[in-house]
Amino acid sequence: MGCNRPADKGNILNMSDPRQWLELGLDTLPPDQADRVRLFRSLCAASAMLRGRLDRAMAATGVTTQQAALLQFIEAQPGPPTIGAVAAGLSMTHQNVKQIALALARKGLLTIEVDTQDRRARRLTTTEQHRRFWDQRNPDDFGLVQAWTAGLDRAEVDQAVQLLRKLMAGMPAPPDAAPPG
Repeated sequence: MGCNRPADKGNILNMSDPRQWLELGLDTLPPDQADRVRLFRSLCAASAMLRGRLDRAMAATGVTTQQAALLQFIEAQPGPPTIGAVAAGLSMTHQNVKQIALALARKGLLTIEVDTQDRRARRLTTTEQHRRFWDQRNPDDFGLVQAWTAGLDRAEVDQAVQLLRKLMAGMPAPPDAAPPG
């Protein structure tokens, strides 16, 4: 209703073109808005594709892409962040970060410690096992990323990185975002 939908086959959308859903309903929008929705959908689709590929590549390790992102975020902090700070930094819920952190602690990749200043808070620290894990994995994983992005030349990679940084820097915080801490 209200959307010009591509041809259906019964009640199933014709998926002969996997990008078909990226255009769904955009023909009714003003061009600038349609392009921005197309950009958003393309970013979501690319993110899902890359996450799925890396999840498959890492399946044997028992570490998911989401767990890896959390570990790398923690490693990049100047000191052990709280669960709340990680949640805010990765736009995740406190509960989701806690669940992931508990799984990573069971794998020996992370420690969860009570904050000495606020006993209600928990601080997350990566372990030596975490560092050894990535020292072994990074060369192969970086090679995969190189292969997955081989369709872009150096200038296009630089431009994409600059544009994505600009997009993220200009995005307002969601109204329900909790302050880090």
